[in-house]
Amino acid sequence: MKSIPSASLLFGLICGLNLQTLHAQSGYKEIDVKNAGSISGTVRLGGSKYQAEEMEMTKDHTSCGKSKASPRLELGKNNLVKNAVVYIEGITAGKKLDQSGTVIVNQERCEYAPHISIVPLGSQLVITNSDPILHNVHAYDDLRSRQTAFNIAQPIRGQKTTVKQAALAKCGEQISLTCDAGHPWMSGFVFSTSHPYYAVTDSNGHFQLDDVPPGSYKVVMWHEGVAVTHKDLDEEKVKKYSFEEPYLITKDAAVPENGKVTVEFELKLR
Repeated sequence: MKSIPSASLLFGLICGLNLQTLHAQSGYKEIDVKNAGSISGTVRLGGSKYQAEEMEMTKDHTSCGKSKASPRLELGKNNLVKNAVVYIEGITAGKKLDQSGTVIVNQERCEYAPHISIVPLGSQLVITNSDPILHNVHAYDDLRSRQTAFNIAQPIRGQKTTVKQAALAKCGEQISLTCDAGHPWMSGFVFSTSHPYYAVTDSNGHFQLDDVPPGSYKVVMWHEGVAVTHKDLDEEKVKKYSFEEPYLITKDAAVPENGKVTVEFELKLR
């Protein structure tokens, strides 16, 4: 199904800046990086063992199932953390930001895939629905008091809606996703980034940032937060989940010419 023009128009009205203006505001300069190094490492869960909360599916059981483990913390071997975001904070110059790709967030079996997406400024974000049921992607600008960034209804299996990143980027870097069509357990995140030094940890908790100019940096680990802080109920069924604030850990990294730096993060739950 073709993209819905009115959706793109709505994003433009909400976010309202052109691509050139957004580049100027980001403060990031693309340069020919010489003697580049890299930063890599892992994110590991510290402390006691974690047991994911079971979330009851309250409708559309054929597509969604009857229950799901919370997607807010996924662990690999040795308590390594998947889906943490690691990035260089405040970097002002470096390699070119690749704007040529399209990032797809798919709704499949009532989950967002991928759970965390990195969308470079100027790229396109495509929301798709692979389920034969109504989904409604309600996106919130978490850095601006959870204002609505966009709200897309997709009642048809195979439906696609394209979000132009030039408009989306103005809505803030961190955007959370949920479903207003009776699937409150669904959650995901989109990071709209103005520089290329972002990574999402893989199933082994590993990240890598390549082609980093030599220098000293602040490297940040972001994790979405795990604990449910509140449940809005309707006839004893969960209508909405509220979660704790994200975790942020910052570490220093000195990248030598043509060198490699390892940064290890430990996530300790509150």
